[in-house]
Amino acid sequence: MKKFTFISLNNNYAKWLILFVLGQAQFIHCQLQLPVYSDYLTDNYFLVHPAVAGAQLEGIKVRMTHRSQWQGVSNAPSLQTINAHARIALKSGIGTVFYNDRNGFHKQVGASITYAHHINLILGNSNIHQLSFGLSAGVMNNTHDQTQFAPDLSDPLVQGSKVKSNGLHMDLGLTYIRYQFYSHLTLRNLIFKGQNISDNISLDKGKKWIANAGHFFEINDNTFIEPSTMIQFVEYADLPSYDINLKSHYYLNNLNLSFGASYRFGTQPNAKLFGGYNINQDHKQLTLLTGLRFKGVSFFYTYTHSFEDVQIAPFNSHQFTLGFDLSSEKFRYHPVRGML
Repeated sequence: MKKFTFISLNNNYAKWLILFVLGQAQFIHCQLQLPVYSDYLTDNYFLVHPAVAGAQLEGIKVRMTHRSQWQGVSNAPSLQTINAHARIALKSGIGTVFYNDRNGFHKQVGASITYAHHINLILGNSNIHQLSFGLSAGVMNNTHDQTQFAPDLSDPLVQGSKVKSNGLHMDLGLTYIRYQFYSHLTLRNLIFKGQNISDNISLDKGKKWIANAGHFFEINDNTFIEPSTMIQFVEYADLPSYDINLKSHYYLNNLNLSFGASYRFGTQPNAKLFGGYNINQDHKQLTLLTGLRFKGVSFFYTYTHSFEDVQIAPFNSHQFTLGFDLSSEKFRYHPVRGML
């Protein structure tokens, strides 16, 4: 049976990661919550679930993403993220996330740090049994740029300057992996404190539940099929959304090719009339993805197209994910199932 090697605090990579975590915590003063797109399907579950921090047993995982949408629309939304996480000692993991989310005149910058505890029953080189708990603490800063607004709007909430607000939150996660089966459950905004950007009223942000489950099925020694699902439920809104996903993995020595599709559906509110009635519509999105991994470097591309009846502009988005698996001489090129 292979002897597992874990990163200790004396390891240079672990020291680098801890400095990165502390640096981000000091750099950002506040944050709203990071939106959930299809990032988790691109070897990036840690971006959604804090319990995944260090769950891969060996090495440091670093992931960077860039997302743009509403092509051809001025000031269209865009999102950039960078995260890193690693195992430290036998049963602990740490990680950090930084993101920049821009939407028209609104900009949101946030960061979080995560600690995860892993309970392992290692049954063999190809049989992993692990239960993990994760806790994240995050901060955020929101900037609403009103400097380009018309000065004669006569709106008391329009100050003609850059209006800022901030907040903090804590998230809690649970992950269970049993070789080819994996599941994740995360509660976002277990604690949330912030201010309304327009009138400085203190807010308690609604909690958000996110659940994932999936399974790897071996077709042959080099081919795996991975069906999975995600459910998101936001408190107060009572409008859950569902993802149904299917990915295929092909292994050729140290090269791993991935192809997949994801369909998201649910109901979302579009507007609230003066009479108190909501106008709702079905929420339908199709995402196609492809990716490759060679040794410690991975690259993914995802394309999302929306099928709502009412849209500001034809909705489509492009996202690129670049990943590095550091300490690659020890990192598993065929990852533990469910760590993706």
